[in-house]
Amino acid sequence: MEKVFYVIREDYDSLDNNILDLTFKSCNLEEFDKILIKPNILGPYPPERAVTTHPKFLEWVIKYLQNNFDGEIVVGESSGYSTRKSFRVSGIEDVCIKYGIEYIPFEKDEHVKTKILDREVPIPKTVVESDLIINLPKLKTHVLMKFTGAVKNLYGCVPGGLKPKLHGHFPKEEDFAKLLVELYKFITKDRKIITIMDGIWGMEGNGPSNGKPKHSKIVISSTNPVAVDLLASYYIGYRMDDILTNRLLKVDFEVIDADKNEKKSFNEIKPIKFKKPDTVFLNSILPPQIIKIIFNIMTPKPKINRSNCLKCRICEKVCPVNAITDLKIDRKKCINCYCCHEMCPYNAIDLKRFIL
Repeated sequence: MEKVFYVIREDYDSLDNNILDLTFKSCNLEEFDKILIKPNILGPYPPERAVTTHPKFLEWVIKYLQNNFDGEIVVGESSGYSTRKSFRVSGIEDVCIKYGIEYIPFEKDEHVKTKILDREVPIPKTVVESDLIINLPKLKTHVLMKFTGAVKNLYGCVPGGLKPKLHGHFPKEEDFAKLLVELYKFITKDRKIITIMDGIWGMEGNGPSNGKPKHSKIVISSTNPVAVDLLASYYIGYRMDDILTNRLLKVDFEVIDADKNEKKSFNEIKPIKFKKPDTVFLNSILPPQIIKIIFNIMTPKPKINRSNCLKCRICEKVCPVNAITDLKIDRKKCINCYCCHEMCPYNAIDLKRFIL
């Protein structure tokens, strides 16, 4: 039975070590030589956008580790584009410099090639060499996967330019979920992982980058990332099995209020109102059999919002099937991976339904 800890906190300045002490209790830090901290730094978004792991959240974890661990600590990530800029704009770079922590863009790292679902995927050497990973996902919705949390955050271990290509190979929710599961199994094999989710400010609506910040007031942690995702998805109003990675990796778990160090039942934890992505709409009103029939003709597709577009052309660069040319989207080529929507920093990609 996995243990999942949670605390309710109003802001980042009120974070204390109760939940960290309980989470790390089963983990002897003296056994490790190198710790990798993997935050969520999707792109160059400032902290107030609630797209990335908040720098104060990272600082809290680093201070705890430096007080309890004498080995090497590194922060690593690969954003959708310009990871260096993403480190800087998100405020993560400043925290790393303040505490003397090396921060590594994974696309600049050496790589170890591995086969995942018959695709060759380079895994950063830093990930492979770390014997403990501290996973710091952000509590957010996701237009393709409905929810992005602990398991999905490990997709950031894939070097930046390859992520859209893999979306192209695995464009549907079911296929991409299987990819995430196999990647998760590879990264966590023979390696300890602790997940601490930043849910003080999350993102609702059309996440993971173009939704709205949500004051969700929670921190969730466990030595099992799947258990964190199960509780987190329940907390924001999903049925836990709605999230395909939850369904494929499901574990038994118990919930513990870290402030009181006591077990809680689900009826003592009320889900909060959390707006779902527009892409969830059909699933909410139609039975699965009908959804399959009309999926290809009514699936929401991206459309460029000209009033928001600043012509940065990031959408063109990240499209895995080259469906965007001269800021025009070829809907017949589009595979609905939503990479353009996910990576647009200006909320200039709308999701619209078209009958083709």
